Amino acid sequence: MNNTEINAAGNDINERNESDSSQQKSNTVKDPNDWTTGNEPMTGAQKYYLKTLSDSAGKEFDENFSKAEAAKRIDELQKNTKGKNQNISNEASNSNTVKDPDEWKTGDQSMTGAQRSYMKTLSDEAGEEVDENLNKAEASKKIDELQQKTGRGK
Repeated sequence: MNNTEINAAGNDINERNESDSSQQKSNTVKDPNDWTTGNEPMTGAQKYYLKTLSDSAGKEFDENFSKAEAAKRIDELQKNTKGKNQNISNEASNSNTVKDPDEWKTGDQSMTGAQRSYMKTLSDEAGEEVDENLNKAEASKKIDELQQKTGRGK
């Protein structure tokens, strides 16, 4: 998973967690216990992000969490490591490891499962159809575009 995918997964999860008490919650923000698919195994993006957070926090990683359990654990770990993870994210953004997708050596390979899952989430929210046959570089660009369109942008 590359930095764009990591940041995308983190942004998706972070934005779900951010709330402003002066505004009413959107009907798209639900308690994980109320999710229709909350009992299904966690997604690839959740698994990767949770592993990263767990390692960063020095906490045990349980790969058998459901989607809802993973979301709650991610929330908990983000609260406990907020400053530390922001520094990691800023360092990654400023490093030479963040490349234009057109320069990726593996950019012409099929998109990853995490990209496909996140792009599906964004495209559903944006009300757009997305080409399922995009390669990694094209998927990354489409994710960036959909993030901007849905307000989930960086």
